[in-house]
Amino acid sequence: MFIVLEGADASGKSTLAAEIKQQLRLANPRTEVREFHKGKPEELTRRWVLHEYAVDIENIDWTDEIAVSDRWHWGEVTYAPTKRPETCKDEYGLLGVAGWRWVELFLESRGVTQCWVYQPLEVITERINSRGDDFVDAHELAGILDRYEFGYNKAYNVELKVTVPQGEKYVKYAADVIIDAATKKSMAAKPLSKFPMYIGPRHPNVLLIGDKRKDPTETILPFMPVNGNSGDYLLSSLPELGWRSCGIINSDDFDENSLHDLLDVLGGPRIVVLGRLAEKKVRQCGLEEERYVVLPHPQYVRRFHHDDRFEYGQAIMSFAYNRDERYTHWILP
Repeated sequence: MFIVLEGADASGKSTLAAEIKQQLRLANPRTEVREFHKGKPEELTRRWVLHEYAVDIENIDWTDEIAVSDRWHWGEVTYAPTKRPETCKDEYGLLGVAGWRWVELFLESRGVTQCWVYQPLEVITERINSRGDDFVDAHELAGILDRYEFGYNKAYNVELKVTVPQGEKYVKYAADVIIDAATKKSMAAKPLSKFPMYIGPRHPNVLLIGDKRKDPTETILPFMPVNGNSGDYLLSSLPELGWRSCGIINSDDFDENSLHDLLDVLGGPRIVVLGRLAEKKVRQCGLEEERYVVLPHPQYVRRFHHDDRFEYGQAIMSFAYNRDERYTHWILP
């Protein structure tokens, strides 16, 4: 299991993380409990943070390993706007909206449990004024707390929002509740561990199938969104109310058997094939034509219909539910 604790300074994350790690080590004496602590990225680039929050751990089966992290990627939506606004082209810091969604879908596919450790503004202000802090000033806390609310609302899924009163018994109880939630989520995600090249939820409404990644040596994950590429275009085009229902994989990451196995694990979602090359592979795998629709690859749309970004995203989502006649012109014959 992988547990991530997000929260503002002085919210009690470190104390809670220490208790969670202690309980996990007692319960799993033969398994290493890995520890992470995320702060300012060492390099202020999109590629760096995507490696930091996804690519560098993509080959680990987190349903078998154990890790606890004091913060993960929420710093890009909470602290970047205040501390380094020059890195924010939108509200998502270096990640951008596409990178945020990509990391969220990656974490969901790995069964990562995200928790927001929340304390009211007056509590964290009093604590900061009392102890001092090298990174934030008390007058910044209201804005930072607002940004955590933003992250909470924009995340794929936050299992728990917890407020831990002072006192050892409350910390122990909160740790127990979080571990229980993380255990259940990790077990639910276990079937996805057979498909490490997939990102998205266990039961998506729609599976997006791309073709071949441009640089297979950098990542096994599909549509890594950097430098305004097709992944950036695709993930930013999806509607806010739709991207969470998408799973994504590339066609060079499955054969006939593994494709059908994946579809069974995902619960038989609708399928949108992106581009002719992906369509060719799907046909070779024997998938019935009535099970999918073929839309242009996002690279083609980005180059020749760039201003249609949001209509393209709406078209994709329309086929995730009921086919909308307004978007049938996007279907490749």
